[in-house]
Amino acid sequence: MKRCVILALDNCPLSSVSGPMEILLLACRLAGVEDWRIEIVAERQLQVAGNGGVSLKAHQTIADVKQADLVIVGAIGDPRMRTEEIAPKTLQWIQALQQQGSQLVSICTGAYVLACAGVLAHKRVTSHWAVIDWLAQQFPECDWQPGAMLTQDGQVCCSGGASAYQDMSLLLVRQYFGDAIARQVARSVLIDLDRHSQLQYASFMPQRQHQDHLIHLVQDWLEQHACEPCTQQELAELINLSERQFKRRFKQALQQTPLSYIQALRIEAAKKELETNLKHIDVIARDCGYEDVRFFRELFKRNTGLAPSEYRTKFSS
Repeated sequence: MKRCVILALDNCPLSSVSGPMEILLLACRLAGVEDWRIEIVAERQLQVAGNGGVSLKAHQTIADVKQADLVIVGAIGDPRMRTEEIAPKTLQWIQALQQQGSQLVSICTGAYVLACAGVLAHKRVTSHWAVIDWLAQQFPECDWQPGAMLTQDGQVCCSGGASAYQDMSLLLVRQYFGDAIARQVARSVLIDLDRHSQLQYASFMPQRQHQDHLIHLVQDWLEQHACEPCTQQELAELINLSERQFKRRFKQALQQTPLSYIQALRIEAAKKELETNLKHIDVIARDCGYEDVRFFRELFKRNTGLAPSEYRTKFSS
């Protein structure tokens, strides 16, 4: 008998809990197996309040679960907004199951829970693209993979943002039931089998929580002029610093270089152009500050995982 438990914490997006359960149950049915026990578990009480005011009833609490082959931790919303720490007994429960050899899986921001439990240290892991930089600051001992839709390192698997639970569920189906059943499941629930990156869905969100008012002034200027020709020396002159001082303060405030910051702003501008109009890609490249169109195409693909033409096909309105 295989036992899978899916941990649902308060404020969880319900799809990150019910979605994997439904896909695994479908795989069991298609494979004709009856030796799987798949349950939702909660921390303290069976009723779990999901986000949006919808709740679900778990089968058991973690106190009732002493053994499991597969442990899936659902998403928890934005971990930066949490006002309570993950309960110590929940973290101890995860640690105990890991020591028994359970496979541990996180869906989206469920990676935060596993990281708090200390089971992601020195492993390749991922999470939702919007919080992964913050997670990397909180848990530098983990090898965060910002673009990865899925990671698997030993007995630990992590999925990227939101609907990546589908990709993770298919990975588990392939692992436990084989490729043929995974293909049947994918066709049944209309899931692509070949999604490998979440970079194409990510948006650059400039970091504004720092306290350096001079760097804020540069950011304000770049919001309006990033696609115009400018040098780092010119940016430094805006705030009466030497180029060396400017680079140091910029990196200290934003954890990235001025050049990479400008490139990120320009790629965001290019994405909006590709989504909303039919300009030739060479024209968009120049409008966004790149005379070298070949370099623009390479940079765009490195940042999004897609060529500009592929991005337009996928996201144009």
